[in-house]
Amino acid sequence: MKKLVLLLAIAMVAATSAQAETIKIGGSGSMIPLLTQIGKAYVKKYPQDSVEVNQKSLGQPGGIAALNAGAVDIAMSAMEITPEQKKLGVQPIEIAQVAGVIGVSGNVTVKELTSQQLCDIYGGKIKNWKQVGGADAPIAAFTRPESDSTKQMFRKGAACMANLKEAPEIMNLAKTADMHNALETKPNAIGPVDAIGLAMAKGKFKAIKIDGKSFEGLASGKWPFVLHNNLVLGKNKGEAVKRFLGFIKSPEGQAIIKGDKALPIPFSF
Repeated sequence: MKKLVLLLAIAMVAATSAQAETIKIGGSGSMIPLLTQIGKAYVKKYPQDSVEVNQKSLGQPGGIAALNAGAVDIAMSAMEITPEQKKLGVQPIEIAQVAGVIGVSGNVTVKELTSQQLCDIYGGKIKNWKQVGGADAPIAAFTRPESDSTKQMFRKGAACMANLKEAPEIMNLAKTADMHNALETKPNAIGPVDAIGLAMAKGKFKAIKIDGKSFEGLASGKWPFVLHNNLVLGKNKGEAVKRFLGFIKSPEGQAIIKGDKALPIPFSF
């Protein structure tokens, strides 16, 4: 009898192990913090699975390429996929909208800029905070690569930014983490981030209004800078991936998105 119980126990463990899956996720760097939080909550509920969120940004194009190559099961894309990417047969699923934020370091006293003033800062016409009502201090402006989803959001959100040639002195930061670090540690700084990064900074840098509008107006459609957070599926649509998406749709998953100052988007899969 004891032998039979032992054999049954071994069989149950083997069955559980056979069903265990690892979900690999990579892509847009701005989505890493949110998906990391969701992944940690998911494995608590489904301990038979594991979630690996690549903590190094692959960028949106890199995430789609990794998905197509089978290196990840889900790609993170904070922008719409391109017509060329659509030809790969991938399936984007928008899970959240996140407000893009114009962040400034803690010592900046300016609370609001017009979109034209923002463009003039990045175009090199405005170089000192005194020119926009602040202290007499040089502006340390930071930007992101043109391929970055945050930069594209920045370009689309203000008409004058669409084709603006940034001044040579504007410092280009390759990674989301580099931008956060610059805003936290460099005085008189300004740069584009998102509401999730702002929340995680816990007051180490702050957001300013643009044209009298606050990023908290995202839900009402009155905020011009918006990131569309998509999870992109490829060939692997196994049970673990389905469970993961189901978890995101659950009240627990939706609460994580809302807690990160993002707007959950209803989706089907």
